[in-house]
Amino acid sequence: MKANFLAGPVAMTREVSAAFQSLPLSHREPAFLDMMSRTRAFLSSLVNASHTALLLGSGTLANDAVAAQLKCIDGPGLILSNGEFGERLIDHAKRWKLAFTAEEQNWGEPFQWRRVRRCADERRPTWIWAVLSETSTGVLNPLGELLALSDSVGAELCLDAVSAVGLIPVDLQRVRFATAVSGKGLAALPGLAAVFHRGRLASSEHIPRYLDLAAYEATNGVPFTHSSNLLAALDRALSQTCWPRKFERVRRESVTLRAALRNHGLPPLAAESDATPGIVTVALPSEVCAADVAIGLAEQGFQIAYQSRYLRQRNWLQICLMGEFDDAALALLPGTLARHVAIRTGHWGAARHSH
Repeated sequence: MKANFLAGPVAMTREVSAAFQSLPLSHREPAFLDMMSRTRAFLSSLVNASHTALLLGSGTLANDAVAAQLKCIDGPGLILSNGEFGERLIDHAKRWKLAFTAEEQNWGEPFQWRRVRRCADERRPTWIWAVLSETSTGVLNPLGELLALSDSVGAELCLDAVSAVGLIPVDLQRVRFATAVSGKGLAALPGLAAVFHRGRLASSEHIPRYLDLAAYEATNGVPFTHSSNLLAALDRALSQTCWPRKFERVRRESVTLRAALRNHGLPPLAAESDATPGIVTVALPSEVCAADVAIGLAEQGFQIAYQSRYLRQRNWLQICLMGEFDDAALALLPGTLARHVAIRTGHWGAARHSH
């Protein structure tokens, strides 16, 4: 058994893998341009966005493209952070020398919205940038609260939706900019970065060439060399998935997974009321090395996340339902994880001896 519960790379269907392995097409071929148009339209429809740009790169590149746009918007911004990827948005803003205030919350905790609204009222930002689904902690920052906040001060809302798109229903109709990637909830290969937007893009003369979203719009999404193989995989993943069914399955199985972990004495970091479907982060006891547990699980065929710097620093493990996953393997995972933890604390041996 090899069960992939990583945030990426995620398990794909054979059809998606086969599409990736097709012969490459020139990015100027009509067949490629048709596939690009179809994929952009599907993505826009999936999240209710008016425009989608697909860049070759990661979510970091997509967020840099957003930062480049924010650099051209007059007035200060407000960045909300309650985890690793919120902190990365702050880092993007600093590197682009954006004028902004950061409202930070402890990792794993929801924002105190009254305090955030008070900050917004005082600062009157022209844009607000936040993470929708905080990958590091499994906390969902509610879109309704974020929209209400931006509406209350007349600010443009921008989202890092990298770990939300394809995992949960997302409606970006009222969002100025948002980012996603091909290799997480969309269940294709990593390597494509999506930027959703509502038009009204900054002038090309003010934006680095590769990050220039206006150039993508002006050339039907293909201003530069692109990868037909990555695009074909994403196109197949989008078209073969029944998205409402996937969203419901991820939601249902996530509830069951979190309950099972709590029953085994391994409560998820995010409270049930704040948990995002499909991402479960667990803090292990200090006397247990999370890396050792994850390696032991891998030897039994369960791949879970532990190698990211922020996970290692905090002795956290992470279980994700981003791509294809097997229900039977998922049902076995909480008990198997608990046994590995118990063995390393000595509780498993004591329990066996008592019998």
